[in-house]
Amino acid sequence: MQLMKLVPAALLASSLLAASDWTRFRGPNGSGVTEAGPLPVVFGPGTNVLWETDLPPGKSSPVLTEHRLFLTAHEGDKLLTLALDRRTGREIWRRAAPSRRLESMHRLNNEASSTPVTDGTNVYAFFGGYGLVAYGPEGDERWTLPLGPFTNFHGMGSSPILADGKLILVCDQDLDAYMLALDPANGEILWKRSRTDFVHGFSTPVVFDPGEGGIEIIVPGSYRMTSYSPQGKEIWRLDGLTYQVKSGPVIGGDRLFFSGWAIGGEAAARLELPSFEEMRQRFDTNGDSELTKQEIPEGWLPGSWEMHDRNKNGTMNARDWAHYRARRVSENACMAIRLGGRGDVTQSHMLWRHQKSLPEVPSPVLYRGVLYLVRNGGIVTTLDPASGQVLKQGRLRDALEGYYASPVAGDGKVYMISDAGKAVVIEAGADWKVLRTNDLGEDVYATPAIGAGCLYIRTASRLYCFGEQGRIASGTDGLRLLAEQAP
Repeated sequence: MQLMKLVPAALLASSLLAASDWTRFRGPNGSGVTEAGPLPVVFGPGTNVLWETDLPPGKSSPVLTEHRLFLTAHEGDKLLTLALDRRTGREIWRRAAPSRRLESMHRLNNEASSTPVTDGTNVYAFFGGYGLVAYGPEGDERWTLPLGPFTNFHGMGSSPILADGKLILVCDQDLDAYMLALDPANGEILWKRSRTDFVHGFSTPVVFDPGEGGIEIIVPGSYRMTSYSPQGKEIWRLDGLTYQVKSGPVIGGDRLFFSGWAIGGEAAARLELPSFEEMRQRFDTNGDSELTKQEIPEGWLPGSWEMHDRNKNGTMNARDWAHYRARRVSENACMAIRLGGRGDVTQSHMLWRHQKSLPEVPSPVLYRGVLYLVRNGGIVTTLDPASGQVLKQGRLRDALEGYYASPVAGDGKVYMISDAGKAVVIEAGADWKVLRTNDLGEDVYATPAIGAGCLYIRTASRLYCFGEQGRIASGTDGLRLLAEQAP
């Protein structure tokens, strides 16, 4: 079919087709921020839509090249990578991973929850139910690497990144956690770093460039933040994170900001438990150096046994108990860390901790000198990044639902979208205010992407490209097209 023009030609030339830095989860270095042209305040189905297209299910976010948009999905027994025309939303190709393996996961997780990464030409996608796949711009398979099966209690969720010419993937899980570095050209594993001290997590790394000839790959994990060299060697570590990390860190100058929340990390839930050796001596009635449910006193019994019995043999061994014991004293917190350290920097580089009204899943966003947090119930907290002092806290009164998508920012605005599809636009600033609450009409779990005057939002069944100059009319092939030819 012949497509009609979607937006004025000038906008196509200067905005939609402009190069973008939104090539990974949350855009430039995972910050969620880009100043990429004017962004809309008012938008929704039928309003300021440049295009929209139907999508198979998935919760990954789109990533952008100059002409393409990539994301992942699943349909039937297929794990899909899709390429769309960034100008029109037209599907260019879809490719299925060589196979699909069913893995247990949280009901809110998804087979296509990890966001792909692109080098501007090729795309690299990760599926917990298969592993890694790489495609060229026209959908030609470059290589595949089966991985797993994984022992992540809630299913995998971390997204791959590109750093120092390497493809980096963190596979934190309950048994044998690790981090991989691969050659993007052929999928060859360059190194594999064991992370067996960590249990399941979902956070995506960021990169710090100290400007001294080398970068750091910074990875949140259970109880600890760790920095690695591009060769996989540990540079520094900082203890004090919560048990189960979901959000991603953000960097501002020489500081890193991270917010971690997990059930049981509140002060009232903290519980000092005996060591495994003491437990063994006191309660191991059958003498097998393992602890059964019946041998652990009721008040100390894990509330989610399946999560902590990591090898699923019905007992807890010394390593299981050590992680459970650490969990019961871990603390939820938003924190600031001074970068540039070496070794154990727990005491020397922790700058501040804030422990009230924390997000469960969304990452923070640092924008124009203010740190923004959004939690379930539509509660927004802004912090002074220098001191951690609360600048303002308020409720998004027209969007009181849960929040899983991370906020993004640009053009003086911060966008926060609830799981019920209420998209709140906030005027950025310490004394922020709500400009508009838009109703997208469907659930939203994917984090939006921003590119050159366009806001890309994935709902339960569609992908929208919103922009201030969009005028729409009905169309076919899953697109909303202009009723009139642009001048």
